[in-house]
Amino acid sequence: MKRARVRLTKDAARQTRDAAAWWIENRPAAPSLFREELAALLSLLRAAPDAGAPHAHRRIKGIRRAPLPTTRYLVYYVHDRESGEILVLAVWSSLRGRPPRLSLR
Repeated sequence: MKRARVRLTKDAARQTRDAAAWWIENRPAAPSLFREELAALLSLLRAAPDAGAPHAHRRIKGIRRAPLPTTRYLVYYVHDRESGEILVLAVWSSLRGRPPRLSLR
């Protein structure tokens, strides 16, 4: 089976940069943990795009959510079977207590 491509929306890319910077600044014992955990999850999703749990959304169909259990982030994404692409919509701290606003842009 062909591995899926991964692309991030602008929001997800910004959220990833912000989270990685925060982790480096505030977690000196494990500054690269966030990036390592995210990279491992994205590698898993390339091989098994439906590994995340379905997440209901009123406007966007097919959203899935996968946890980064150690850093306590959630990755929201959709898998387009035709193109073979995984589009990451958000990389969101589960500690926020509310879901992110999700967009396909």
